[in-house]
Amino acid sequence: MQPVSLAMRGRSERLNARLAQDRHGRRQKGEPMSELNDIERGQICRSACDSLRSTEFGLSNFPGLLKKIIKHKAWECRHLVTEDGTPKGKVIELSSLRELITAKPIRGWGEDVRAVEAVIKDDPECLAMFREAMKCVNQHDAPKQAGDIVTKQEGQRETGNSRAYSIDRVKRACEPEVVAKVMSGEMSPNAALVKAGIRENRQVYIPREPAKAAKKLRELFGLEFVTAMLKHVQA
Repeated sequence: MQPVSLAMRGRSERLNARLAQDRHGRRQKGEPMSELNDIERGQICRSACDSLRSTEFGLSNFPGLLKKIIKHKAWECRHLVTEDGTPKGKVIELSSLRELITAKPIRGWGEDVRAVEAVIKDDPECLAMFREAMKCVNQHDAPKQAGDIVTKQEGQRETGNSRAYSIDRVKRACEPEVVAKVMSGEMSPNAALVKAGIRENRQVYIPREPAKAAKKLRELFGLEFVTAMLKHVQA
């Protein structure tokens, strides 16, 4: 019997090949390429579901596939497809990304939203897109997930400490260049919020080497803070 990870890899490769073939055919016919058709949406959703359930190869591909699903709202109308990407003929229409993730097969994936978020937590761009897509039209439509500490009082913005919330706060409150660093993974969301003075950093690791310590403090608090601290040290 073929190992599960290799089987998943082969299935994903067949789906990607089928998707590329279908898009090449549309390009040859002069059809617009900005949107995916129902079959292509089905192929991406199937490939993402298989990747999510893979223990090795597929997980690394999942964030990229999920971004495509969100970008094209692939859950709204998709053809069911076989393992090699061939359409089965049945079309599934869903109202949200949440429904795609949680609905029982064959309508959805039958997965836990928290499990999906855990897989994409190290991809800031995907996590931000995921959070935006998962927002409910009505805030009472779905409960908050465990581990996502969020509080809201009447007339106030949502606040919290989850990574997804932090990224959302960075996008709203920080300078564009800082946002770019966070989205690329160069800077953590927490460091960006601390640097902007929005969040207090209660746990700071400072290297023992003076040059590295100065660099770390400058990254966390800015040059003005380090200069002011130096004056107090020399006083």
